[in-house]
Amino acid sequence: MSKVSIEMSASARNARSMILQKLAVLNNGDIAEELGLDATVFSKIKNERKNNGLTELEMFCELLNLIGLKIVDADDVYCSKETAEATRELLKNCFNSPEFMRILFK
Repeated sequence: MSKVSIEMSASARNARSMILQKLAVLNNGDIAEELGLDATVFSKIKNERKNNGLTELEMFCELLNLIGLKIVDADDVYCSKETAEATRELLKNCFNSPEFMRILFK
């Protein structure tokens, strides 16, 4: 198999960064055990580069990007673009109402 290097998208790089930051403060041995893996296998998933120049973790992050998914922090709250746009329109109209502003900033 020829060695072809894949460049990660910005979204995949961000996902990788988020995952590695979380893993940096956790016991990776415990995580490996929960996944039914040996700690060395888990380490290889994060660190060992394949023929395309990516680790298995990086390939997974790029896969998420290619299929239109992303990783977000579990504590963050997200909504669809349509919901955000509808909220923006609602607020734009409501900000013209002094009564609404009074209630909102009570």
